[in-house]
Amino acid sequence: MQIKILLLMLFLLLSKNTFSQTAQEREIEIIVEAAAENLPDDYDYSDLISQLQNYRQHPLNLNNATTAQLQDLLFLSYLQITALQTHIRNNGKLIDLLELQSIDLFDLQTIRKLLPFVTISNTLDFNKLNLKNLFRYGKNDFIFWFGEVLQDQKGFLIPKDSKLSHYSGNPQKLLGRYRFDFQNRIQLAFNMEKDAGEPFFAGKNSMGFDFYTASLAFKNFGIVNKLVVGDYSLQFGQGLGLYTGFSFGKNADATLLPKVSRGLTPYSSTNEISYFRGVAATLQWKSVFFTPFISDQPVDATVQTKANPEYISSLGTTGYHRTATELTNKNSAGQLTYGFDLNYAKRSFKTGITAYGTQFQFPVLRKKNAYNQYIFAGKELDNFSFYYDYSFRNFYFFGETAKSLGGGLATVNGLLSSLSSNISVVLMYRNYSRDYHSLFNEAIAENTEAVNEKGIYSGINFKISKQFTFSAYADFFKFPWLKYQVYQPNSSGREFLGRLTFQPSQRFVAYLNYRQKQKQQNNDNAKITALDQVDYQDFRFDVSYPFSPKLSFRNRAEIVKYQKGASAAEYGLMVYHDVIFKPKTGKFSANGRLAWFRTASYDSRIYSFENDVLYSYTILPLQHTGFRTYFNAQYNFRKGLDAWFRYSAYLYRGEKTVGSGLDLIEGNKKAEVKLQMRYRF
Repeated sequence: MQIKILLLMLFLLLSKNTFSQTAQEREIEIIVEAAAENLPDDYDYSDLISQLQNYRQHPLNLNNATTAQLQDLLFLSYLQITALQTHIRNNGKLIDLLELQSIDLFDLQTIRKLLPFVTISNTLDFNKLNLKNLFRYGKNDFIFWFGEVLQDQKGFLIPKDSKLSHYSGNPQKLLGRYRFDFQNRIQLAFNMEKDAGEPFFAGKNSMGFDFYTASLAFKNFGIVNKLVVGDYSLQFGQGLGLYTGFSFGKNADATLLPKVSRGLTPYSSTNEISYFRGVAATLQWKSVFFTPFISDQPVDATVQTKANPEYISSLGTTGYHRTATELTNKNSAGQLTYGFDLNYAKRSFKTGITAYGTQFQFPVLRKKNAYNQYIFAGKELDNFSFYYDYSFRNFYFFGETAKSLGGGLATVNGLLSSLSSNISVVLMYRNYSRDYHSLFNEAIAENTEAVNEKGIYSGINFKISKQFTFSAYADFFKFPWLKYQVYQPNSSGREFLGRLTFQPSQRFVAYLNYRQKQKQQNNDNAKITALDQVDYQDFRFDVSYPFSPKLSFRNRAEIVKYQKGASAAEYGLMVYHDVIFKPKTGKFSANGRLAWFRTASYDSRIYSFENDVLYSYTILPLQHTGFRTYFNAQYNFRKGLDAWFRYSAYLYRGEKTVGSGLDLIEGNKKAEVKLQMRYRF
């Protein structure tokens, strides 16, 4: 015990931006990487990262923190949060952070990750709210971001007056982001973005950027717990009924499986889908929270204007507006969403109901085929859900049941338990009917949507010793009805993942990861409908280690095996070496990578996580044969003013072109540069 206390005191004395930062950043990278395979390559993770950065600048008071705030830190499971809150209720407020080591389930690794983001101080300077203090003590943060692919892509080479499909804008990607924060009570966010190929101050974008988003948020004003005007997200329950924004799926850390029910939050990302635009508020009376909301915004859609009556044949999900067709579909249909959430939360118990309706300007009538007969069609969709979570000693129960009016039922229920201080397990059952409909659905599922699926998930976290941790999960799923690439009912599959982590020190982390997924797909050559077994296996070894106090290395080797039916197995290989330069003090830091990869096809692709400029990560699927490299540099000019530079490139072997369609590049190289400036005052 004395050794633990001495170590913890050492962590507290060290700067919060030295060794501990490396451990937290690596933890975030591992979590994000696990979720990235089901997200677009250019997904904006700024909501996730900026929240942690905000807590780094304005540490969270553990004595007053809500469950949702503690969940925002990512490093704490529900059981750890419950243990912390129970300790405070039974023993009074924390007097010293050293007390954390006496709480069940809080080991030194967990405490180390928390320290830069938390405090127990009651002397935080919350200044009186008036116009003078608003300007004097408010924090401003402005970021400008520029990026461009250096090679000519086909879409930019076709003349602008050509009848052939082409990109109507220039090849630069631009982003501007502004944040204002006053004591975490008043927040203003404004984003503007233009993707490569989108017009700038031209055509449909005569006002400049292609996409704008803004929000003004107020917190803790009497009965008004939250109020957001502009763009916002809503996250309730386990993601079945109403859940927008970033969401984690299945993860090696089983304790992170339950969804974080954040409720109403201002939207500050540049992802152009899955958010609301209007007004929403959370009103609180003791332990009762009421959140009414209304949103009226245009959405991208393919509208059949020549039909009588007009109808929507497909809804846009990419956010790209580069070609004539994409520009025609931009904001071509209206979507009105309104409803409420009512929940009761007190100590270890929470329950709530969500009810909302959505109306489209035109009815949605998508082309139906064998597998999507039960897809949503119509002009209106109403949804109702009930959710709960309850902690009792070392058990945490969670779940949600939702019903789309005129459609089916969906339910997910689970149990998270700490069997001892070293072992945690989770069990979850899900059953989503084939005709369940929700436009804002982020529940745990093997499909991209929680529909037409039954499954049982189990996971375990086992702290073998101070240095070794083992985590694993098994997921068995079944699809009662037909689905994409599966034209027979009652197909099934399973997925296993196991990870052994070795961490003898703060800066040395190594893990061995094995993942296997088996599922069924249509036989490509059968004259009649038949299913083949698809087997996917992934072996990964990853190690991060220090070379000196300023310099760290990271290496990864990964092998993927893919086999469908009786066809020969194909393999994907990837190895990389990272160099990370991050001094304790100084104005300059940098990191870079050299990777080699070789895959037989897209089926044996390997996803590669990359560091990027501030608030950004890059997760790309590597395929074919070649090298991938990048270099990132950060320089602090003075307090409040810093810059990031990034260069990344592919160099393929034996390829005459890179990419496809309008992104096609003649040659075997694709390089990109990014420049980002940030000014804080």
